Formats: sequence, structure tokens, C-alpha cells
Amino acid sequence: MKPFNIALAVALMSAPVVNVIAAPVNTATLIKKSQAATGFTNLYYANASGDLYLEVDKLNQPFLLLTSLPHGVGSNDIGLDRGQLGYTRLVQFERHGPYLILKQLNTQYRASSDNSAELRAVKEAFAESVLWRGKILDGKRDLVAINDLVINDLHGISSRLEATEQGSYQLDADRSLILPEGVKSFERNSDVDVLLSFNSKKAGDHVAQVTPDANHLSVRVRYSFIQLPDEGYVPRDYHPMSGYLSDEYLDYGTQVNEDIRQRHLLRHRLQKVTPGSAPSEVVTPITYYLDPGVPEPIRSALLEGASWWEEAFTQAGFINGFKVELLPEDADPQDVRYNMIQWVHRATRGWSYGSAVTDPRTGEIIKGHVTLGSQRVRQDHLIARGLTAGWEDRAAAEDAAMKLSLDRIRQLSAHEVGHTLGFDHNFAASTNDNASVMDYPHPKIALVDGNIDISAPYDIGVGAWDRYIVEYGYGEYTDAKEESAQLPALIKQAQSEGLRYIGEADSRAKSASNAYASLWDNGSDPVAELVRLGEVRAKAINDFSQLALLKNQPSGELSDIFVPIYLLTRYQIEAAAKFIGGTDYSYGEGVDGEAWHYLAPQLQLDALEALLTTLSPEQLVISQSLQEALVPKSGNYRNSRESFDSGLGVINDPLGMAEVLSRHTLSQLFTSERLNRVNQAYLNDKEQISVPDLVDKLLGATLYEDIPTGAELGVWMRVNTVLLDELLSAYHNKQTRPEVKAQLAGRLAATLKQLKRKVKRVSAYEAAHFAWLAEGVEEGMKEPEFKLISEPLTMPPGSPI
Repeated sequence: MKPFNIALAVALMSAPVVNVIAAPVNTATLIKKSQAATGFTNLYYANASGDLYLEVDKLNQPFLLLTSLPHGVGSNDIGLDRGQLGYTRLVQFERHGPYLILKQLNTQYRASSDNSAELRAVKEAFAESVLWRGKILDGKRDLVAINDLVINDLHGISSRLEATEQGSYQLDADRSLILPEGVKSFERNSDVDVLLSFNSKKAGDHVAQVTPDANHLSVRVRYSFIQLPDEGYVPRDYHPMSGYLSDEYLDYGTQVNEDIRQRHLLRHRLQKVTPGSAPSEVVTPITYYLDPGVPEPIRSALLEGASWWEEAFTQAGFINGFKVELLPEDADPQDVRYNMIQWVHRATRGWSYGSAVTDPRTGEIIKGHVTLGSQRVRQDHLIARGLTAGWEDRAAAEDAAMKLSLDRIRQLSAHEVGHTLGFDHNFAASTNDNASVMDYPHPKIALVDGNIDISAPYDIGVGAWDRYIVEYGYGEYTDAKEESAQLPALIKQAQSEGLRYIGEADSRAKSASNAYASLWDNGSDPVAELVRLGEVRAKAINDFSQLALLKNQPSGELSDIFVPIYLLTRYQIEAAAKFIGGTDYSYGEGVDGEAWHYLAPQLQLDALEALLTTLSPEQLVISQSLQEALVPKSGNYRNSRESFDSGLGVINDPLGMAEVLSRHTLSQLFTSERLNRVNQAYLNDKEQISVPDLVDKLLGATLYEDIPTGAELGVWMRVNTVLLDELLSAYHNKQTRPEVKAQLAGRLAATLKQLKRKVKRVSAYEAAHFAWLAEGVEEGMKEPEFKLISEPLTMPPGSPI
């Protein structure tokens, strides 16, 4: 350091300290010079400084704080979509000295009591969360700057990016700002839009796909301050057979002989002009508004599908209780009073969502918000083109493809609106003649006179289950006594009509046990439907041609259209596989002798026989002429995740296709939890299929089958390899119970002996196959990480269709 710098430093250190007191801010002047947004909460944006001020006039008054994304990232894989709703927080502003804090209230732990001491005991028992602190500017109208409240990643964008392996993004406050045009106030909500910028030194592939510069990601985020609903809403208790989504909390005001965990249905407020169970006009209908950015003819289809719920509400006694309209030009979709159906674009096809803003105290839905992905309808159209590629009448084929697409979008609209009405999935509805739009439907494809028919691919209107859940959740009664009598009666009536209901818990996972709850399946008999759909698939593959291409689409794109045709049975395979070690039960109250049980042995054997056919070379092979028609992608066209993986470079790989479909079947059957159930069912009932029997039937239909010739030989060999890989994987899986491991070890040892015998009885080419398998089994039993196929080919995504 230079001498004069030292002297200056000493002089500064010895100088007297002067406390500079900031001049008081004239809040009235600040308000006058700012852009005002007055309503539920008054907000003032100072254009000169870029600061946003909130008027401090609602202290200790609970309200809702919600983050959402008015603009999305554009990637289904990341999931940060336009219109996405974040976590709803019950919060309140509190003043402590010169400071204003925003505190999130704990809604999980409560006491339904009039005793203030009981209420205080619960409040003091659990931690609170202060989300923000700011210093108040005192004046005739107190203000507080909230820039650092809203320029904050409360939505969890960086966490989501990290969870989807897109990199470690950090919020850059210096490049984030409040958007003045996004500062709005309405009667029941006030919104602030901010542009949040995030930085990462290394970005993931999905971010790179949708951003100009993947290391710098900017997202528009909305903070909504929402008024709580008016008093008068009466919560309805949740029942597992109600078919509803629910909230829950612990109520320490309950008696010891009462359930401490309370649950309420999520539903809108809907009141009749004339209260009671008799039909009546409503005070205010539940109205949904469609995004005017949806093009025709999709717009009309979405309006029609969403309006299906009107019938159910009318039947439940609510005259004009439900409506769907196009959003008026003078309406703002940010206004919480508008239930919205939004049309969202992404780089790829993806899921649609039905979300809602709810009152966490009661379960009342304040705003329904539907997000519909625009690319899904194109996937339906692609499937329809593949199914009709063999039709001679090309005009009829084009019309049928468009009809299927629009029929599907109608059903999708009804489904997602259903979620925002409070309804849960019902993945067992397909076994009740498609009794609910809350299931995931597969298109109905028929064979008529030996030809493919898609004239009625989806049902029109809501089903019997849908009418029941509207009546259960929204039905109005004269008094609590009538309600407590009628709701159980409704459940018994639904069960007596044979309506099944199984939600998320035992449907979606590969380990799910209920035999009648599956996604994207059809038919009251999933096994018979697999056999029938297999025949449809064979016809579709036999007729598949370049006529499936769009106008001017290069021939290399034909292979992507073929993907869902070759994999047409993938979901019905999953449904049939649930019969193996499958169970049957309902969500009743455990009375009248109700119990769960394993499926009858013959049902399981029939399912296994149907599944074995999906492994046969005859079903998995494709003809030489079709192989040659599936030419490689051309020019700047490239394979995507919608394409089949290939072990042949850019050439389409017929054995690779057989590998992924056979692995799909086998991975279902060798799921550890399924094998565990098979074993325990057998221990209790020797008529049930055992684990050794299951393995032996699989080996008998593949490895021990007569060796085929021609193109089928390669398919047979690939399936054998996949089978042994999946068998070894199940043997080493941590979820496989020891009794099952012992049985699998026995079958693997016996298989090893058989393979060594076969080496001596076949040609040199086939002997090499058996010898290699034998070495693999021997190594695989000792080394858990060993795989005969070291890098399995990936099955292209199916969901959502």
C-alpha cells in the first residue's frame, strides 16, 4: 500500500462519525407518482426506481399466497409449463415495530374448539414460517417495498431444474425485475408478475432445447395475493369411495375416540336458490372459460367436452349449475373469479393438468385451472394415420383420423375439468363399460369384416361413475341428518350397481396389485381384450404403408408413425399382467363381509397364456418388405425420443423392436412385488400358480420352445436374452423377498444345466447362443450388476396418448 493511502486511511479512521438520518418518505407523494393497481391489495409501482410498494392495510388477516407461471419453459420433461400453479400458502401480514413480516400459517395442525387455551396450545406446539420481512414507510397510508419478496424463487424453479437433472441454477437478482404491466389488482386478488433470471455453468439437454442460451434462463413468475372465500361454505367429509381429491389435517380438538386426522373433499361452492334435495336453479353457476387462443376445430371440441359435466350437475338437482364459455374479450384470466381452460404449447407432447386454487382450511375450490398440452392431439392423429394406412379410401381415412383426434380432445377436456371440480382418477372405470371420463382411455379399435374400424374410438358424455361423484360431492340436503343418511346410501347404490373405483394408489405403479385398475386399457375382461387387440395389431402391421405419412412428409418419418402401431398392445399387456398375483377389492367400509382376495387361479393362468403369446416370434417379427419400407431419416431429419432405438446405426432395427416389447411384458411379470404376491398366494392356496410354475411357463414358451427358422430365429434369440436378463434382475432386486429369491435361484440353476445340455444338441450357430447364455447366467448369479444386454434399448414414450 502506498504511504499517502495509509495516511488517508488514518485520517478517515480518526474523523468523527456522523449518523446520517434518511429523510422521511412522503408516502402520499410516492403514491401520486406511482402506477397504481387498487383492489384486494393496493399496489404502487414507482416507474423511476422500479420499486413496488404494498399498502399496509390488512394486518393479521389471513389470505392466500400463490405462485404460478404465466409463461412456461416449454419442456414437458422439466414440467415448468405455462399456467402451472404452485403451492397455495395461507399467510398473513404482521407488524412488529417498524417491520412488516409475511408469515405462513400452519394449516396441518389445528383444534376445532372454542377454547382459546386449546387453540393456543396447538399454535405454540408447532413451528411457523416467516417468508419475508420489510421495513414500513410510515405515513398517512403506510407502504412497504416488496421487491425482495417477489424477486425470489418461491415457486421452486431452481429446485425443479435440479430435480430433472438440468443443472444447478441460481437466481440472479441483478437480472431479475418486476414487470409493471403485470402488476394488477382485482376485486378478490392482486397479482405481481416478475421476470426471474437464473444462471448455470452447465445446462441440461431439455433446457438447451427450449432456450436461446441454456446457461441463462429467464421465466415469468406470478405472485397472487388472494382473498379467502366468504363465510357460509360447509365442508363435506371425505370417504375413500367418494371418488374425490381431498385435503387433510390433524385436529387436536377431537375426542380420543374420534379420528384425529380429518379429511375434506375438494369442491366448488354451489348453492341452490331453493335449498334442499329437490331440483332448483342455482345462486351462482360453476362457470369455466376457454382460452380464446385455441384454434378451430379444437376450440369447439374442447367447449363441447367440458360441457358434458352440465348433464351430471342437472341430474344432481342443480339447474343451470355448470356452464362453459369462451373467455370474453374484456375479461382478464388473472382474475381469480374466472375458472380457466388454458391451451399450452411445448416443444414436445406432454401431460395435461387439472389444478385448483383451494382454501386449505375447508377444501373449497376458489379457482379451477386446466392446462391442456397442444401437441397431444397430434399424437392421436398420428396413431389414427397409422391405423388407417391400409384403407383404400384415403378421404375416409383422413376424416376418420381427424374425428378420432377431436373425439379424444373432447374426452381430455372433460377429464381435466373434472380434476378441477375435485374429482380423482378412477382407473378401474374401463372395466365398467368406461363408466368415467376420469379414467385414461385407449382408443377403441374394432375389426369389422376383417378391416380396421375406428368410427367410435371414444365414448361421448360423462359416465355412470361421473354422475355418482357429482351427486355425492355436490348434492344438497335439507339438513345434516339427511346428508349423513343419504351419502352412505349413495355409496351402497354405486357398489350394488357394480361400479368399481381404484385411484392412484394401486393403479399407476408397475407393482400395483388391483387386477382391474389400469391406465390406457379397455374392456371388462383385460385378458380377452389383450387377445382381441393383438389381432387388431397384427392387421394394422400387415396393412401399414407410406400412406400414413402427411402430405410432403419424407419417407424417413414413417418409422415414427410405426412406433405406436408396433406397440399397440403395450397398455393392455400391463392390464393383463396385473392378473398375475392380482387382487380384487373395493374402497368400502369393511362391513358386510367385505374383504380382499387374490384372483382365481384359472383367471391368472388365462392371463399368463395371453401374455406368453406377446413373446412369440410370430407376433414380434415384421416382414422383410416392411423393414425395407422403414427407410432411415433423411437430410436434416433426425431420430428423436419418439423413435425406436437401434443397434444398427441409422437403420431401423427389427430385433431392437422385439427387444423393447418383449422386455415390456417380462418386466411386468418379473416385478418383485408381483412375484412376492404370487409366492404368498401359493403358500395359502396350492391351487394358485407358484413362482417356479410361472418361470417354467415363461421358459417353456421361449428358451425351451422349438427353435424357429428365418427371421424369427433372431427374434427368438433376442427374447431369450431379455428373459434371462429380467430373471436375473428380479433375483437380485432388493424388493424380492428371500423365499422368492430361493425359488428363482433354483430355476436359474436348472436353466443353467439345460443350456449346457442344449449346446451339444444343436448347430454351431445355435450352440454359440446357448453357450453364451449359460456363461451369462453363471456370471449373473454371482454379480448383481451383470447384464447379458449391457445397455438395453429404450422403449419410446407412450404416455400420454
